[in-house]
Amino acid sequence: MAQVRKILIADPDLESVRSLSRALRTKGYQVHYAPDGSRALEVAVLRHPDLTLFDEGCRLLDARTFIQILRTNPRTEDIPVVLTTSSFDSDRQRGLRDGYLRKPFNLDEVLSRIEHIFRRSEAAKDLKSEQQEIEGSLSQLSIPDLMQLLGMNKRSGRLALERGNDRGEIFVVDGRPVNAKLGRVEGEKALFRLLAWADGTFTFSPGTNAARPRINRGMDDSLLEGMRQSDEVNRLMPGLPPRHTRLMLAPDVDLSQDQHPVTAQVVGLLRQPRALGEVLDLAPATDLEVLSVLSALMQRGVARAVDSDGSETNAGELLGAAEVHALRGRILRTRTAPAKVATAKVFVCGSGAAAARRILARLPGLEALSAEPTAVKSGFGTLGRLVLSEVLRLDFCVLPPAEAARPLWRPFTAGAVGALLLDVSEPAVRLAHYLSWEVRMPVVVVGAEVPVPLQGAPAGALGVNDDLSEALRALLVQALNPAPTLPGVTQAQRLTASAV
Repeated sequence: MAQVRKILIADPDLESVRSLSRALRTKGYQVHYAPDGSRALEVAVLRHPDLTLFDEGCRLLDARTFIQILRTNPRTEDIPVVLTTSSFDSDRQRGLRDGYLRKPFNLDEVLSRIEHIFRRSEAAKDLKSEQQEIEGSLSQLSIPDLMQLLGMNKRSGRLALERGNDRGEIFVVDGRPVNAKLGRVEGEKALFRLLAWADGTFTFSPGTNAARPRINRGMDDSLLEGMRQSDEVNRLMPGLPPRHTRLMLAPDVDLSQDQHPVTAQVVGLLRQPRALGEVLDLAPATDLEVLSVLSALMQRGVARAVDSDGSETNAGELLGAAEVHALRGRILRTRTAPAKVATAKVFVCGSGAAAARRILARLPGLEALSAEPTAVKSGFGTLGRLVLSEVLRLDFCVLPPAEAARPLWRPFTAGAVGALLLDVSEPAVRLAHYLSWEVRMPVVVVGAEVPVPLQGAPAGALGVNDDLSEALRALLVQALNPAPTLPGVTQAQRLTASAV
């Protein structure tokens, strides 16, 4: 018979407790309740729950003190504690080992988080076995979570990873990563790429291995640095051409002989036309170092995008031909009937008519439905259309952000590829949160940092400058390569919040 898991809810708000308790009991969990921090500590010691949801409004004992006391007691040190809060204060929530949940609760999100924590706990128990091989899905247990568990348990072995046709390996000795491989890339460079994988499968095979050491960092240092570099890579990518774009040194450029080693690597590769992805694979430096050099060279006009015959391409296009084809294919996969032209929706989230008018006025090439589309005033409907190619079009749409309009949201989101958040007002962020977490579409925040409710969204949330063309390109690129590893709170901070 399966063990019934116990969940302790510490929260003075009885209305929240009742609805949450009903949802948890429906899923088969046993629920205990405490109205304040002192009582919660007593229940935790006596009942030893499998998880505690501790509200920041609890009196007598605050969340951090409660967690510190649990960690000093061998009987309670392994109990996960998730903070529940109505606040957007990321500084107060940063560093929480098991993260936080925001009120009012999205019950699907709460249940998903609880299931994830329990899967992680089970994996931790499996990894304590010296001989047991474990396998699973990266959508359920992320690579950073796996690596932290291997580090905590001082395990040695090989972590094999698969995603489509891609195959990767991470070798661990006594809880430290010593090497990683992904295609023709090896060492830290491969490790940092693999850490960004959000889907696929894994298999950990315990045992000693003869992998040549190529990584000289400890586990925590490797994970934090990998997440930091991934954040920076995601920040640079929207300003660079697509990976398939061929790059080459501009003719007659005057390059100094005294070059930084990474610059010399990139310059040497660009003496003949090469795809950006090929430059990333061939240069020994990390992806972040290579992209930083490429960005600087292109800004200075030293490197440029070229066609196959070496002629310069139009850098102003939102997407290259291959990306247009890939995005069209992705859209048509969701259609029941074949079509030559694919039309997708991009949602505009903002306060009132100002956001809609801003899109119409400042996005080049966008053709409004009329001089003053009815969707501007009503806050619901299509604003206009942007033709990317003969086979791909984008319709820009708005939804009323009021909570009362929520029943309209999901039916109208069919065929959407992403959303642009033009301001961080509470109604706009609430709508963007629904689109990112419920519909699972990428969101790009224009001219601001990613708000806390969007951080860690399944398909990604990215903050860019207030250039709408750049924001749209970033959104379309993210729609082609969805990943939850985008800046907001940095991935290093997310790692700290989700660590076991």
